[in-house]
Amino acid sequence: MTFYKNSINNIKSIKNIKNIDILNIDISNIKDIKGFLSLFDGIIAILLLFLALFAFNSLIYFESPSYDRTLPDSKLANDAIELMATEKGDDYSVLYSIVLILENNNNTLDYTTRSYISTIAGDFLNKIVPDKNYMLVENNILNGEIILIKGYMDDNANISSSTRNIGEYSFTLSIF
Repeated sequence: MTFYKNSINNIKSIKNIKNIDILNIDISNIKDIKGFLSLFDGIIAILLLFLALFAFNSLIYFESPSYDRTLPDSKLANDAIELMATEKGDDYSVLYSIVLILENNNNTLDYTTRSYISTIAGDFLNKIVPDKNYMLVENNILNGEIILIKGYMDDNANISSSTRNIGEYSFTLSIF
């Protein structure tokens, strides 16, 4: 109990002191944990500020990829002949229709055979690649005979081609 009374007396005597001499305090004995925490808190705040500025700067200069619908000619030739070889439900594919026309005409390319082929394949290719020139060649049975052509190949340096086989027939589509 005497400890308690001494503590209360000490507190009352401290309240009566109005002037404290700051110069007589020994700084080496003070352990300033609050100062260290506020310094650490300031460093974290600066790091968060730099991180936020970096993220904002990254978002400003972020370029979204453009999804351009135009394909390079190399992919365009492959995709076009793949579509020509694909069957459409109950109908025959474009290349299979050309094979049937050639087989029914004993593999001869007269005027009527070419007109049937140009109606089927030409209309299809004009819808798929309207602004490109093309050439369709049969390599195996007709020995490299040009079946269908649009434009002049000599004028173009960028020529892309793709080949598909239907039975014994081998078709090469070149887009330029």
